[in-house]
Amino acid sequence: AGANVLLQDVNGNIALDYAIEGTETSSILLMYLEENGVELNSLRQMKIQRPMTMLTDVRQLISSGGSVNQKNDEGVTLLHVACANGYKNVASLMVDHGADLNAMDNQYWTPLHLAAKYGQTNLVKLLLMHWANPNLLNCNNEKPSDVASSEFIEEMLLKAEIVWEEKMKDPLAVSTLSQEEPYEEIIHDLPTISNKLNPLALPIAKQDSLLEKDTMFKDATKGLCKQPSQDSASENVTVNTTAKLEQIKLMPPAPNDDLASLSELTDSSLLYEIQKRFNNNQIYTYIGDILLLVNPFKELPIYSTMVTQLYLSNSGKLCSSLPPHIFSCAERAYHMLFQEQRPQCFILSGESGSGKSEACKQIVKHLACRASSSRNTFDTKIKHVNCILEAFGHAKTPLNDFSSCFIKYFELQFCEKKKTLIAARIYTYMLEKSRVIMQPLNQSNFHVFYLMMDGLSAEEKYTLYLSNLSAHRYLSQTVLEETMLTANPQNREKLAILKQALGAMGFNSLEVENLFVILSAILHLGDIRFTALTDAETAFVSDLQLLEQVAGMLQVSPDELASALTTDVQYFKGDMIVRRHTIEIAEFYRDLLAKSLYGRLFSFLVNTINCYLQNQDETGSDRVFEIGVLDIFGFEEFQKNTFEQLCVNMTNEKIHQYINEVLFLQEQAECVQEGVTMETVYSPGNHTAALDFFFQKPSGFLSMLDEESQSIWSVEQSLSKRIQSYLDTLDTNTVYSSTKDGNGNLAPKDQGSTFTVLHYAGRVTYEIAGAIEKNKDSLSQNLVFVMKTSENVVINQLFQSKLTQTGSLVPPYHSLKIKGCKGALLSKKTSVACASGEAKKYIELSKLLKKKGTSSFLQRLERGGPTTVAIQLRKSLTDIIGKLQNCTPHSVHCIKPNNSKLPDTFDNFYVSAQLQYIGVLDMVKIIRHGYPIRLSFTDFLSRYKDLADTAAGEKKKLSAKERCRLVLQQCKLQGWQV
Repeated sequence: AGANVLLQDVNGNIALDYAIEGTETSSILLMYLEENGVELNSLRQMKIQRPMTMLTDVRQLISSGGSVNQKNDEGVTLLHVACANGYKNVASLMVDHGADLNAMDNQYWTPLHLAAKYGQTNLVKLLLMHWANPNLLNCNNEKPSDVASSEFIEEMLLKAEIVWEEKMKDPLAVSTLSQEEPYEEIIHDLPTISNKLNPLALPIAKQDSLLEKDTMFKDATKGLCKQPSQDSASENVTVNTTAKLEQIKLMPPAPNDDLASLSELTDSSLLYEIQKRFNNNQIYTYIGDILLLVNPFKELPIYSTMVTQLYLSNSGKLCSSLPPHIFSCAERAYHMLFQEQRPQCFILSGESGSGKSEACKQIVKHLACRASSSRNTFDTKIKHVNCILEAFGHAKTPLNDFSSCFIKYFELQFCEKKKTLIAARIYTYMLEKSRVIMQPLNQSNFHVFYLMMDGLSAEEKYTLYLSNLSAHRYLSQTVLEETMLTANPQNREKLAILKQALGAMGFNSLEVENLFVILSAILHLGDIRFTALTDAETAFVSDLQLLEQVAGMLQVSPDELASALTTDVQYFKGDMIVRRHTIEIAEFYRDLLAKSLYGRLFSFLVNTINCYLQNQDETGSDRVFEIGVLDIFGFEEFQKNTFEQLCVNMTNEKIHQYINEVLFLQEQAECVQEGVTMETVYSPGNHTAALDFFFQKPSGFLSMLDEESQSIWSVEQSLSKRIQSYLDTLDTNTVYSSTKDGNGNLAPKDQGSTFTVLHYAGRVTYEIAGAIEKNKDSLSQNLVFVMKTSENVVINQLFQSKLTQTGSLVPPYHSLKIKGCKGALLSKKTSVACASGEAKKYIELSKLLKKKGTSSFLQRLERGGPTTVAIQLRKSLTDIIGKLQNCTPHSVHCIKPNNSKLPDTFDNFYVSAQLQYIGVLDMVKIIRHGYPIRLSFTDFLSRYKDLADTAAGEKKKLSAKERCRLVLQQCKLQGWQV
């Protein structure tokens, strides 16, 4: 008869959406669509693209100053459209920007009428929570409750009508609606039947029932999946168009869940048990309270919200009916936080690529689900934060495709009274800024640069003067795999997710674009080259057009930028002395400026993240406790190991020493102090010689490096000779001079010295070449001043802010939200100053310095921050150890099953080496033969009050110690001492 099967209703559904899957009707429609060349994937993409398109259009309308209350000829507003279609994110955005909730079209229909009529439960709730009037009548004298498509929506609206009338009588009355639990964010009782194109969510009770069965009977509900509702389609479209809920497959408890309970304790028996568990996808194993994690290099269905709920406990005690899990450790730390009233911390250790960052995510996820008053909101925030940190702080290495290039300490803050998660804060240390300008062999720059190159449109790249990877020196220096050199189509989606995360933190589209301008400027800065026109000792910029492009992006004068890169301006007794740089020194300052820009931008984003994560709930004067998660970059060993690997591995060495002290030495010392005997005594390997070589003052490596880095004319040979002389005096085989480079070849005489360090994780040979240049982290006063004159609000803020001793920007008292005329942020015209601007500003600067003296203006601008990476490293480790010492530690040791990042592959030799240097066997012995549970007499009697009262009977004059002993004796327990 010619019926059009592609006609859409107001919800964007076609006839197929209402056909029951598997029926004859569904088969006929599918066959008809296929015969006419209609692809189901195309239909799906069209449907899910609509809310995203509208969201983008509304954002552009708002950013351009347009009104969200504009009406068409029929009186329909954008809010009418969003509410009828169930576009919750679009509606929320418009409500936040002053949309009229009670706007009427020509037929007197309000957005609430349409949301109720078309079954958009979440939109009804949203409008009511923002006080939309539920009593308004349309042209048919109908209230929204009269046209509601479901009993649930009708009941909600009838209740709202009563609340509205009470509010009209008493405007100060508090709404009971806002005090109730939020309505479940699903469509409750629309008659639409689930199918592949637009499946509707099951009721929550039904979902829970099926998931519970799926937990107990693993294959009972293989087909169960949770699809996004129409309300949240715009949020999910850029992340996952299917959003399937993974099956829950938890293995039953096993005798080898805790290695401390094994009858045979040898290296081979422990390795056998761990391999057996790994082959069964049991990646977690206990060693007492310590957790051992073997990275599976694949996704496992053991991290869903349902699994989180299973591991909730009223006491924090491990559940005997559940297998080991990271959630269980997080749950125990949560309860210990309030029992001890002392901060807790997780220490994640392991090689690069062993799964530390993922473990950090899961700990935070469980604690957020466990204690957040707004669980979904906080969980979403954490996802946005991880997205940004991974883009700007991770890079690809041979050991890990998503290697962390900085140390992260994630602190979650809990209210003592409410026991809820109220805020979070991230501390970052030692970002590997040198990666921006130079990458080791087969390693990449930071991920964000590749997201830009592959994800930006051709028009956007043209605006930013970007072409391809090989065109920019900072992205083409090292030999990369072919997959890194070719465009990755997934990066376009990842860039969209990154933009979404930045938008959630408060960046509008123009501000996000400004971040990409700064990143592009860093790339172009690396392409600036210098030449000697006359004197071989003086440097001039070769490409003036490129210089103007970079200056335009940075919004500084090109002449001033060129002068700052090629000359050194100093002041002596009020006189200005100008000295031109050599090409080598000019290139050094060019690269140092690029590193400084990226490092400060990263720190700016971290500070913005911390503002984003603050104040989840009002606590007033309530006490606040913290749970921290330390995620350090993993131990590294490459074919060629340089200053970066030395810093990474010495940091791991320091943390490993601290773990040993806490887990073993302090344990033994406490037992000795209490007079408690232990069957075994642990003696960790002595690696203090390596730490002394690196950190000792004034003769250690860092001290010598700092001394040699003081002069801009430093010579590598001087440092090599000093290190060689120092090593000759050492009477240890932990650190020794090496005649071979990192590849095992004889080191050329002009290459500088190499030395070998026997770390806890193995022997590594390092090359000193380039260490002095990498250690310097202080920009010239000229460059600092030029950056502070930038008309780009962000760049100006980055260089006006002081640095902490760890090298990060000092956190602001308020969010560093970009303010002022944002249209000027990207204006290239305003940044290109006239050629005479340089002389004028230097004259004004000279007058100022003459007036205030030689020690004032520019020196004060630089004061407060460290000058070398070595100083930052020392201070960072002091800061980290200080945080850990104030907490009760929880250790998670991460293991790589193989060095090829392959799933289902267990390399016995490789894993055995990790188990040995971690000291797993020693851990098992000391926990098994020691006393892992220790309580004060008061805590013991408080915890077991009923037993104590029963045991004591009428013996009321017993001391606390005697009462404890009496309880233990009457309960006939073994393996205890008092």
